[in-house]
Amino acid sequence: MKRPIPIALLMLFALLSATAYSQNTTTAKPRLFANFPDRINCSVTELSKAFTTAATRNIDLSFSDNFLFSGTVTSNVVKYANLQTAVIKSPRFGDAIFVLSKITVADGSSNYVGHIINTKYFDGYELKRDASGNYQLIKIETSKAIQDCSQN
Repeated sequence: MKRPIPIALLMLFALLSATAYSQNTTTAKPRLFANFPDRINCSVTELSKAFTTAATRNIDLSFSDNFLFSGTVTSNVVKYANLQTAVIKSPRFGDAIFVLSKITVADGSSNYVGHIINTKYFDGYELKRDASGNYQLIKIETSKAIQDCSQN
């Protein structure tokens, strides 16, 4: 009766070892925006330029803090009467994608939401509006904004 305990412990150890070994080892991704601040102020004028630029056209969005996002508008689509989304791909930032949406509310004003993301890099930006109504790009971790759906 004393043999099952060592065998059970040996099997448990083998199972734990196999589980630990089979987990993905994540390599540290480089930071794309390391030389830029955590918060970048954005004017509505610059944001709205994305929605007047046709697909396949180049665009330069110049935000405060010396941040210029330039690239090609790959898509500019009105999905509903109150929702328009533009996608900009920037070779300057390793083909990072800026997905920007404009939501028109009942009173005729517009709200903007968006992300700048490159899955090959650790960091990106999320467009948010602060309590004063000003828009800012706020630095985020890409892995927290995008769900990894890869299967091993």
